[in-house]
Amino acid sequence: MIGYILTIEQKDSIQGQYYAPFEIFNCVKDINDVWYTFLTDDDKRLIIGTQYEWLLSCPQGEYVPPIPPPFPPQS
Repeated sequence: MIGYILTIEQKDSIQGQYYAPFEIFNCVKDINDVWYTFLTDDDKRLIIGTQYEWLLSCPQGEYVPPIPPPFPPQS
């Protein structure tokens, strides 16, 4: 999955912020501790001309999810 790569400061500035009435930014960290956010084509159209348009100039990269912790043993 391709996402926009963010610095910690960039992530902190948008995490949980609304960019449309019912849409918020949700940033996630990958297996290499790199922060990403993901935007659909509709999301990109929504942020053009807003204070968040800078996201579209962030580098893009392949998000690799972290390995989830093992489930606890079933008893």
